[in-house]
Amino acid sequence: MAYTYGKKKWEMDFAGVLGEDYEIARRTIILNSNDTLQFYIKIISNPPENFPRHVREITGYGDALADSCGFYDDTNLNEDTRIGKLRDFLNRYILFFNVEQRGEFFVGKDWHIVRKTESFRSDTILDPVPIFSEDAQRTQEIFEEQLRSKKFIGVNKQVSTDTDDSPPIILWKSKSKESGDEYTVYGPISNHDYAFGGFRFNVQADDSPIKKITLDNEVFLDSYLHDQVLFISSINITDIQEKIVLEGETLEPIEYNHPPQTFGESNIEYSSVNEVKKDKEEDFMDTFKQQAKLMGLYYDEKDLYNFHTAMKTKGLVILSGMSGTGKSKLVQCYAKALVLKKGQLAFIPVRPSWQDDTDVIGYLDTLNNVYRPGDSGLINTLIQAQDNPDNLYIVCFDEMNLARVEHYFSQFLSVLEQEGSTRELQLYNPGYETRLYNQNEYKPNLLIGNNVLFVGTVNLDESTYQFSDKVLDRSNVISLNMKSYEDVMRMEENRRMDLSMHEEKNAKENPVTTEIFESFRKKGTDITLSLSESKLLWELHVKLQECNRNIGIGWRIVRQIDNYLNNIPSTSLLKREEAFDLQLIQRVLTKIRGSEEQFIELIGRYNPDAKEVEHSALLDLLDTMPSMYSMEKTRRAIKDKARELRLYGHTI
Repeated sequence: MAYTYGKKKWEMDFAGVLGEDYEIARRTIILNSNDTLQFYIKIISNPPENFPRHVREITGYGDALADSCGFYDDTNLNEDTRIGKLRDFLNRYILFFNVEQRGEFFVGKDWHIVRKTESFRSDTILDPVPIFSEDAQRTQEIFEEQLRSKKFIGVNKQVSTDTDDSPPIILWKSKSKESGDEYTVYGPISNHDYAFGGFRFNVQADDSPIKKITLDNEVFLDSYLHDQVLFISSINITDIQEKIVLEGETLEPIEYNHPPQTFGESNIEYSSVNEVKKDKEEDFMDTFKQQAKLMGLYYDEKDLYNFHTAMKTKGLVILSGMSGTGKSKLVQCYAKALVLKKGQLAFIPVRPSWQDDTDVIGYLDTLNNVYRPGDSGLINTLIQAQDNPDNLYIVCFDEMNLARVEHYFSQFLSVLEQEGSTRELQLYNPGYETRLYNQNEYKPNLLIGNNVLFVGTVNLDESTYQFSDKVLDRSNVISLNMKSYEDVMRMEENRRMDLSMHEEKNAKENPVTTEIFESFRKKGTDITLSLSESKLLWELHVKLQECNRNIGIGWRIVRQIDNYLNNIPSTSLLKREEAFDLQLIQRVLTKIRGSEEQFIELIGRYNPDAKEVEHSALLDLLDTMPSMYSMEKTRRAIKDKARELRLYGHTI
């Protein structure tokens, strides 16, 4: 749970059904003053301990069910018909959702549906049970070894992490060619710890081992699967707990002479320090999301996590998209969330006339023996950042591709590759320093510390330049997409509610210092990509090289992708598989620019009748990834590029 500006959020999954009028003492579906269907859902899953006990139902809106649930409200029908259609629809399903409190209101978000089983009863109570599954790095044997040695076994963001919300059992999902998915039950669980390595579960007695049984197929069919959670009725949970104690196969514990370590973090132990870091970053992200709403920025929360993670991983972050999507405003929003003061955010409008870095950083006037900084104000900002290393600074190059980036930004591209004390920008030849009248103000070398973050905004139209590979190799290019106007109208209504509850005193936050921001960053030198991830990147590199020997996926990009994945916040809605999908778009697909003859076999041919891409080497490679890597965004990007090849004979 997170708290900010009088609001609370519960990001784990709840389950519910449409209530009856007599149960909640009001009509369960109404047409509100905005001509929008509004409904009330009775919570039927055991909520987390920090959820108010008196809250038994939450509200939702019909238009929020369109994309994820397939319900579309026909506003041309009369009120009774519209309400009846929604009632018939909702009565068929169990609904899954997150909950957000807005003052006195509890509102459902991120809706999903699963059809009710034949055995469903109105008094059914469901327990959310987390599911862990196989990937390229972990088999069931490794998972069991982690349980036996009391190690952290990874995250599951659909269930509560609070210590009072330990699940009664946990599940492992394995795939069988003969019978499909099979589930193994482990337990009975008494309590858990939670840190960067995810969950560490303990059994009911310190000296008793954990046990396992196979989940009965009848129980599975009587339950509700949503994402990485199986909602099992409380009656079946009790039976499973009894069966696992009486019939379960024992997993003998493994004892070590040193404290257990986190999964995937061999050198980080569970400690209160980690909790402090996690809480600070979680608080910051809550502030960032809230600030985005207050400023009227209608982005998916995953987009905000993507932007923040990219900013953490250093280098250059480029925000791309059509004009008017709020790219510059998002940078300002991020600065406000960091509580940067005047002078800590430098907006540098790029001019089409810029030819080299002297237009940005200035030049040495040997005639008058002075250094003349560029009129953009960038150098003064960087000097201020050098003199105040505890403060964060953001430098934003607005519409940065109005001129050729690799020309005016050349020195910065080299500097951003370096670390710490070696990130020095040379303003002029040190041999001239003693001759200058303003040598005390402008030294020949300027240190760019880790307290300076670089970001750029770009528009892609006929007035701008394309990026060279030199720029793309050092950048995360994030495309910001617009939400539907229906979603915007609903979010605008929510924003007005937030503004009415927002108090100015709550806006006074402590600034995020360099030390705090550095604590958000996870540092490491080893590549931790999974086998499937690294194999896909290598195969993509080989395919790109076959198209053009001058393009590919170098070690720099591999390390930066790995760094990005390792820096996803622990509370992020963005899963690793989704983040890897984004990185392929932001770091790899940006390189595919050229003619149909060059890239047709790699991208494939677009079939306008079937509206599908055929004979695509890229899609064939994506199909080799484990099932949890859906790669939906990369597939859409490939489809867009295939359409470009068909329409224009080249892709950009």
